[in-house]
Amino acid sequence: MPLAPLVHVHELREGGLVMKDDNVKVTAALVDHPPVVPAFAYRFDAADRSIVISGDTARSDNVVGLAQGADVLVHSALYVPAVDRLVARVPNAARLKQSIIAHQTSAEDAGRVAEAAGVKTLVLSHLVPADDPEVTEQMWTDAARAHFRGRVIVGKDLLVI
Repeated sequence: MPLAPLVHVHELREGGLVMKDDNVKVTAALVDHPPVVPAFAYRFDAADRSIVISGDTARSDNVVGLAQGADVLVHSALYVPAVDRLVARVPNAARLKQSIIAHQTSAEDAGRVAEAAGVKTLVLSHLVPADDPEVTEQMWTDAARAHFRGRVIVGKDLLVI
């Protein structure tokens, strides 16, 4: 069966309402992740819950606004103390480190965003670095909890919450 009749493209250039039906309302907000422009965070509101996904972004006040009062915020996170080990693997380490720090949100800042938005649960996702054996789940959690009083979950593939 061809997909074309089933797919209705709706390209976004700015934040706002994406779609709404009887079951869900989807809203977007612009986030900062150059060179990807535009980049978005999304909020999904259903009758019984609300979930916000930050997308891949530097710390963003737009995410704070979008996530106000949400049940769950899924936020990309960077563990800054491990960046030097991550970039040590490549020849342009200094430039890559600068780019990573400028275009990602630290786990501490993800906690700050969650606290400012008043969300109940923060899920750290798109972890950078994802494969550093010296960074434990507890380290990720402690970094976010430094500024967030709610529940913190470290995201894993196929995690269901």
